[in-house]
Amino acid sequence: MKTIYAALMVGFAMMTSACSTIVEGSDQNLVVDTDPSGAACELMRDGMLIGKVDPTPGVLRIDKSSQDIVVDCTKDDLVGQAIVASDVEDMTFGNILAGGIIGVAVDGASGAMYVYPESVTIPLLPSQ
Repeated sequence: MKTIYAALMVGFAMMTSACSTIVEGSDQNLVVDTDPSGAACELMRDGMLIGKVDPTPGVLRIDKSSQDIVVDCTKDDLVGQAIVASDVEDMTFGNILAGGIIGVAVDGASGAMYVYPESVTIPLLPSQ
């Protein structure tokens, strides 16, 4: 009886351990805008193109990651760049208590423990 109870508890802990993965998911929308609007923007993470928004404003579905995103935008003779910083999802701290190492490992591997701001607005300046 104790073995069955222990197995049920371990199974329950494993099913509920990845809170951020289940609740928040491993991807999110990022709204990209420029001032003035109508620019073409490329989003890069770790040197790799992850998407484009053309024209701004626009929405791009991105995978969550611990890596920041660099956004380069151009419109006619105007250019702008911004870094969209990755942050740790608030739910991760609760997951540490509820899910322990297994939950944090699952959320870290899936990217769900990270989050980007919902939007970024990039001022465009004359290119030099």
